[in-house]
Amino acid sequence: MTTSPFETPPSPPRPKTWKVLVVEDDAHWRSLIELHLEKDGHTVLAAADGLAGLALATEKPDVILCDIDMPRLNGFGVLEALRQQPALRDIPFIFLTGKITRADQRKGMVHGADDYITKPFSYEELVEGISAVLTKRAALNAELRHHSDEHRRELTAPWAHELLTPLNGILGAASVIESEYGSISRGELRELAACIRISAVRQLALARKLMQHFQLEQLLESGWQDAAATVDAGTGLDDDALLTATAGGRAADLHLAIAPAAVRISAAWLKPAVAELVENAFKFSPAGTPVSVTGRSEEGLYRLEVTDQGAGMTPGERESIAAFRQFGREKHEQQGLGLGLAIVKNVATLHHGSLTLEPGPGDKGLRAILDLPLAV
Repeated sequence: MTTSPFETPPSPPRPKTWKVLVVEDDAHWRSLIELHLEKDGHTVLAAADGLAGLALATEKPDVILCDIDMPRLNGFGVLEALRQQPALRDIPFIFLTGKITRADQRKGMVHGADDYITKPFSYEELVEGISAVLTKRAALNAELRHHSDEHRRELTAPWAHELLTPLNGILGAASVIESEYGSISRGELRELAACIRISAVRQLALARKLMQHFQLEQLLESGWQDAAATVDAGTGLDDDALLTATAGGRAADLHLAIAPAAVRISAAWLKPAVAELVENAFKFSPAGTPVSVTGRSEEGLYRLEVTDQGAGMTPGERESIAAFRQFGREKHEQQGLGLGLAIVKNVATLHHGSLTLEPGPGDKGLRAILDLPLAV
């Protein structure tokens, strides 16, 4: 018989109470956690496997405690499924596990786990872990709101979660290094450093997109023009598109035919606009299908076309491109802020051009057409 680590639950009940979802296939641990949390005034939802836990998550608990090794759907599957659902992805998530490896920790951090609590643990350790995660999440959200007062209406959108997920990876790996520095091998330290680097690179990319978006908004509002800026569209865009394709493991799917021409735009805006279109095409088309990037002069304009054979967009979606708006999140996971096409549209508007979205050949996939004035 397993000895209970919860001999003396705290008393009296704490002023702050939580709704806690416990996903744990071990009936002994599940009952102990449920019993003592409820004695402390908290509301507990209990599930014996991952699929049952996902069903209960729709009741919006304050925090989820989840075992890793479970039947039907393990803890990593639960975490990944939650992060794909906008209504549930921001719920703080803590793994409960009796055997945890560095690889498990890295995997959880990258997917946005907030913390790990290793069995056996005391009730006080459990409560302290929950309190720490909720306090950290509240502080991050408060900081985000502080820097986003002018965009408060969008704080409930998925982009807020996207900003927090890489930070969780960085903070989690740094916490392991800080608390276990004396026992970490050189190989494990290298792996934790890699986790920090991956999360930091993702955070940097998100920050750059936000900066581009807000800078474009300011320039459009001010009526800024740079009539002297020109760039040779045939110089460097091939290489930029290939880098984007290679980063997504799709270099073999890329087909290029970009003709040279002097275009009235600076390279500082043309390159990121093309990169967004190419990245978008690869993100929403299956591996092994072609993505073509063409460029040619046509009636005083330079026309760049990026065509894929993916899921495409509905007419309504094509007409409603806007910042922080993502389509089809209910069907598949989308990392990012929903800024890519909005950035391209604003780049085109700023330079007296246009962005047109239409179905690809045979009404399959998407063709994005960026028209920009030629330099006279």
